Amino acid sequence: MEFKVSTLSEFSNNVLMKAGVPSYEADTITRTMIEADSRGIHSHGLMRLPIYIERMQKGFIRTESKITVEKENKGTAVIDGHFSAGQVVATKAMDMAIEKANEYGIAAVSVKNSNHFGIAAHYALKATEKDMIAIVMSNTAPLMPPTGGAEKVLGNNPLAIAAPSSGNNPVLLDMALSNVALGKVLFAKNNGVEIPEGWGTDKNGIPTTDPASVLDGGFILPVGGPKGFGLALMVELLTGVLSGGDFSKMIPSMYDTTKKQSISHLMITINISSFMDVRSFKDLSETLGSYVKNALKAPGVSQLFLPGEIEFGVEEKRLKSGIPLSDGVLEDLAKLANTMNVAPLAEKNIII
Repeated sequence: MEFKVSTLSEFSNNVLMKAGVPSYEADTITRTMIEADSRGIHSHGLMRLPIYIERMQKGFIRTESKITVEKENKGTAVIDGHFSAGQVVATKAMDMAIEKANEYGIAAVSVKNSNHFGIAAHYALKATEKDMIAIVMSNTAPLMPPTGGAEKVLGNNPLAIAAPSSGNNPVLLDMALSNVALGKVLFAKNNGVEIPEGWGTDKNGIPTTDPASVLDGGFILPVGGPKGFGLALMVELLTGVLSGGDFSKMIPSMYDTTKKQSISHLMITINISSFMDVRSFKDLSETLGSYVKNALKAPGVSQLFLPGEIEFGVEEKRLKSGIPLSDGVLEDLAKLANTMNVAPLAEKNIII
């Protein structure tokens, strides 16, 4: 079923506000989920709303944010999110990083005691709107073993880098440092489908296409083997360690509903005008992109894509035609609506 953006946004905001989240913060959280669903990244879309609400009800995520600046210099800051919603804390951090880079040319804002913040691209793209380059990273609960290991020690630690261009869209890299985000395994399990080979193993380290086996004590595998694991390790250092927050095995799973999570982020912003003319940079960025788009194609390949281009294309179509939600997600949202005593997603707002 495909729904209007306004319908999904109203539903999500109503649920969050019923849980005690102020309207502005509810809208911030909702926008990141809708943005994910609109780009086809359903692992970070509205399927996350039920677990957010459950963690709020148990006091693990603040319904109303408390965010303090623990340490600050001209181009840097350390923020304590006090276990507020990750989207709200990360938005504050990126806004501060943009403000600092606007004055000092480059900035880095470190965050601790936050929560899951959705897609990293959301925050990186905020900087491109201000003619800046952004690097966004976060740690997560452990999902991956070290190379040759049989114990989870690192999360898939998302990394996003975005730069403006005079082309149709910014150049955007947004990736988890595992072969796949855990949410995609959850999405597969909830919808009763297998996962591709190479995504994960069972609890004995044996490769599997069964998402339940991965989730039941199994492992998500790092992208690129040792290289991906090494990059995830450095993201862990730049987020959890640098902020003074939790890291690695200190962080419980989001789906362990007996414990708080303390997630850390890092927002780095680069003001292009401090290095060169912004228009020239955007034009050169587009030129670089054209080298990719116009490169010779291998047999059977009809089109070459820049990082982020496919997702932007999906988003453009879905903002017009509607955002699809799977039967599994719809069932979970219907249960949530009943629990929270809010109006369910109405069939009259389905786009056929």
